[in-house]
Amino acid sequence: MAIVASIWSAPAAATWNEAISKHFHVYADESPDDLKAFATKLERFDAAVRQARGTPDVDAGASTQVTVYVLRDIAAIRNIYGDRDSGVAGFYVPRATGSVAFVPRAGEVGTYELSAESIFFHEYTHHLMLEDTDRPLPTWLVEGFAEFFAVPRFESNGGVTLGLPPRYRAEVLYDQGMGGLSLPRMLAGDYTTLDELQFESLYGRGWLLTHLLSFDLKRRGQLSKYIDEISAGKPALQAATDAFGDLNQLDRELNAYFKADKFTVATIPASALHLPPIEVRPLSPAMAELMDTKIRFAREGKRYTAPTLVGRARSVVQRYPADAQAATLLAQIENSAKQYDAAARDADTALKLDPRSEQAELAKGEALMNIAKANPTTADWNGVRTVLSTANRMDVEDAQPLILFFRSYSAANQQPTSNAIDGLKYAILLAPQDAKLRLEAVGAFLKGNRPADAREVLLPLAYSPHAGKSHDAVRKILDQIDAKNIPQAIVAWQAAEKLYDDD
Repeated sequence: MAIVASIWSAPAAATWNEAISKHFHVYADESPDDLKAFATKLERFDAAVRQARGTPDVDAGASTQVTVYVLRDIAAIRNIYGDRDSGVAGFYVPRATGSVAFVPRAGEVGTYELSAESIFFHEYTHHLMLEDTDRPLPTWLVEGFAEFFAVPRFESNGGVTLGLPPRYRAEVLYDQGMGGLSLPRMLAGDYTTLDELQFESLYGRGWLLTHLLSFDLKRRGQLSKYIDEISAGKPALQAATDAFGDLNQLDRELNAYFKADKFTVATIPASALHLPPIEVRPLSPAMAELMDTKIRFAREGKRYTAPTLVGRARSVVQRYPADAQAATLLAQIENSAKQYDAAARDADTALKLDPRSEQAELAKGEALMNIAKANPTTADWNGVRTVLSTANRMDVEDAQPLILFFRSYSAANQQPTSNAIDGLKYAILLAPQDAKLRLEAVGAFLKGNRPADAREVLLPLAYSPHAGKSHDAVRKILDQIDAKNIPQAIVAWQAAEKLYDDD
C-alpha cells in the first residue's frame, strides 16, 4: 500500500531553500539567513575538529559531502526513522553514494538528555575519523572519541570549544559501580554479552578515558602506543597493559577524574578556522514539491520503498518538464524501483536539459547497465562503461561511478580488470564510511589474489562499532587472511556478506 501521508504537516506555502558548501548540502524549510547560519555552524564544527586533530581537509566531491535534511521537529524525525516511540532525536546514515543526516529544526532537550545536535556531531565525527584512518580502532575509542566532540560550544567571537563533557552520560557514569562495564573488559573489546547499562558504559567510560588520555600530561603518547600495538596484531588487552601500565591504577585515576568534575577543554580560535563559501538558494517549484518524496527516498528502507514514490515523482515532472533536477530524481527513483527503461529515458531528458549533470549521467549509466544485464545477447557493455567513465570525469571525487564501473563486470559475468579493481579501491578512499562497500571490496581483492589489499580494507571493519551480528564473520575473514588461507577467507567473506545483507 502506498504511503500518502506527509512526513510532517508542512504548510502549503512552505519555502524550501538549500545551502551548499564544501562539506554539506543542507535542505530546510526556513529563511535563507537562518539556513546560512546553520550551514555555517556545521562548517565551523568541521573546521574545528580538523584543526584539533591536525588532519587535512579533503577534496570536495559527492562522496565527501553530507546531505542534511532539516525536519520540523523530533516527532518528524521519529516518523521518518520509522519508529515514533523510539528515543531517536536525529540520525546519520553513511553511504558511498552520499551520506545523509536527518535533524530537527526544533526540539532541544534538557542539559542531561541527549540532543539532536549531539547525535549529529557524534556521528559526523565518525564520518571525519574514517576519512583519514584505515587503522583498526577498538569500539570504546571509536565511541569515546565521537563523544569527545559531540558537545561543541560555538563562541560568540567565532571560535569553537571542544572537549566539553557530555552531561547526558553522567547518569551511567554515576551508576558505574552498580554493574557497569569494567575497565579491563572495556579495553579487551569483549562486548558479546553486554547488558543495557554496560553498553551505555561503553560510551560514557569510553569518553572519560579518551578525555583523560588526551589531556593528562603524564600519559601523553600512551594512546598512540596502544593503537600502534593493536595495528601490529597484539591482543587489545595486552596492548592496553603495555601502553597504560597497571590497569587498576588507571581505573582509580579514571574514577577520580570523573568525581573531580573539572575537565580541560580546547578552544579553536576563529582565526584558525578557514570556512569555505556557502551558497544559499531557493529550490525550484518542482523540487520544493518533491521534497517530501526526496526525503523519503533518501531514508530508504522497507517503509519508504521506491515503487511507492515513483507515481508522485512522475506527476510532478509532468507538470514541470523543464526541470533537470526533478527529472534526475525521477530517474534515480525509477532505478531503485527497477524500472530501468523509464530511468534511462528520464535520465536522457535530464541530460538534454543539463548536459553537465553528473547525477543524471550516473542514473543513465545505472539504468543501461541493468538493461544490458537483462538482455545479454544485445548488451553493449562498452557503451555502458563509456557513460560511467563520463560520469567519473564530471566528478573525480565521487565514488559511485567507480563502484558502478566495477559492478558492470559482475553484471556482464566478466572478470573485472585490474583498472576496475583499482577504481574500487579508490572508491573506498573516497567513501570509507560505507561498510558494505568496504566488504564488497574485500571480496574483490581476495578473488583477485590481492590479500594484502583485502586485509588493509578489512581492518577498520573488523573493529567497527556498528557491525552487528556480522562482526564475528568479519573477524573470521581476517583470521583466514592472516593464516594465508585465501580459499577459506573467500568462504568466510561470503558468509559475512550474507549477514550484512540480513543486518
